[in-house]
Amino acid sequence: MERKENRVKLRTKINLLVLLNLLFVLLLFIVSLSWIMVRREFDETGQNALATAKTVAALPEIKQAFKEPDPSLQIQPIAENIRKKIGAQFIVVSNMHLIRYSHPDPKMIGQRMAGNDDTLLLGGQGRVTEAAGTLGLSIRGKYPIFDLDHHQIGVVSVGFLTRNIWKKLTSLIFEIIGLGAVAAAFGLVGAFILSGHIKKQIFNMEPNEIAFLANQQAAILESIREGIIAIDTTGKITTLNREAKNMLEDKNGDLIGREITRILPNSRLTEVMEKGAPQYDHQMIMGNFLVVVNRIPVMFNGEVIGAVASFRDKLQLDQLENRLADIGKYVDTLRSQRHEFMNKLHLISGLIQMQEYDLVRKLITQVNDEQQNILNFFLAHIRDPAIVGVLIGKMHRAKELGIQLTITPESYVRDRCPHRDIVLTILGNAIENAMEAIQSAARDKRPAVISVHMKTEMAGLYMEVKDNGPGIDPDLGKKLFDDGSTTKGTGRGFGLALASRLVSRINGRIQMVSSSEGAALQVDLPIMEGQR
Repeated sequence: MERKENRVKLRTKINLLVLLNLLFVLLLFIVSLSWIMVRREFDETGQNALATAKTVAALPEIKQAFKEPDPSLQIQPIAENIRKKIGAQFIVVSNMHLIRYSHPDPKMIGQRMAGNDDTLLLGGQGRVTEAAGTLGLSIRGKYPIFDLDHHQIGVVSVGFLTRNIWKKLTSLIFEIIGLGAVAAAFGLVGAFILSGHIKKQIFNMEPNEIAFLANQQAAILESIREGIIAIDTTGKITTLNREAKNMLEDKNGDLIGREITRILPNSRLTEVMEKGAPQYDHQMIMGNFLVVVNRIPVMFNGEVIGAVASFRDKLQLDQLENRLADIGKYVDTLRSQRHEFMNKLHLISGLIQMQEYDLVRKLITQVNDEQQNILNFFLAHIRDPAIVGVLIGKMHRAKELGIQLTITPESYVRDRCPHRDIVLTILGNAIENAMEAIQSAARDKRPAVISVHMKTEMAGLYMEVKDNGPGIDPDLGKKLFDDGSTTKGTGRGFGLALASRLVSRINGRIQMVSSSEGAALQVDLPIMEGQR
């Protein structure tokens, strides 16, 4: 896969994203906090000015001074003393004509007040205003002065210059910005640590590499012939491929996220997670298939985080194994046939030299008749080539083991055997079981015989494989058709279980009849309307 070298790395993206988010939050916080501070500072300054103006207006000395010929002589010292104590830029006291009796600049005393914000005050109301005066733009608190009879006699105006307020606020805002910068630095360090942790968690891979790997592994899962199922620590399915879904009995809907115990109760994946040990080449029934399973725990940082099972249809594996084994058997068969025919040729050669031509003719006729009789029987009674192939192969196998495999004269199978796949599976398994049973038992003088009877009728197909072996172990009893029920050792006992499931799926019947004289597997398979 081609990579673009100029592509921004994941760690850089994370750092930039965290930093941008942090800067946005800090900017929003600083702006909001500054706006609140400015508004509160101006409101508090205005209220402070108004409260001071109200206090000055209530002073008896101020009221008494209005009765003097020159009120400014008493009012100016009082106002300036209070102004200096509270840090105001001015405290101006005027009469009803807005003529000043006090001012920070003595030259302004006797002149009219500036700002055009005193109209309401002449009506006896206090207020906070913002206006430009002789000293500049200021926040003003204004309050009327009343005499003892509650008649308005003047006005008090206390002011704070806005430029001085802004100087104070600017200093505070820069402190906030400084703290924000420190927070941004810590955030950047945190982003660097976070991005490093994330990269470590994903094995230092980039998103495009993860996407490529995920697509690649998904394609691999779908391409292999083995079924794959993976679960997490809760026992829920996280991954399965098409081959696995085809083998499961529950094929409806999405199986991802469903509990494995509900879909495949005998998977034993939870056991693998608990023990943390893999299991290889175990056999189990999965749906209608006998499969060979490998189960492996998934580890991360020394802990089990799930389990994976891979399985393959055992019939396919057996076919492959049989093909390899058949090569050796084929060679051995050729050797034995060559040896047998060489003996017969030597016999024929000797008889010819002895001029026993009648015996030669009888011997040749006998060999030809044996082969022709077998061929004629199958042509007349067993017309399905797949069934014939299995039976001939098993007959050669039985002959090598010294067992006589016969097909009853009453047997009849038409050109297309109904339920051919099921019949082939059961027939091959039953004959192999019969040969194993005969070989494992101590033989008396009776010849070892396996008899096969197959008959296609209107109602269905009946099949029986009978042997004169020792019979079925009584300990198996009704468990004969259960998964793993056998006395042959571990990894066996799935053939009859699979056969039972296949037969039950088409509403057929299967049973084993056993005695000390041998055992017989009997199967009835119904023929559907489309199979007649």
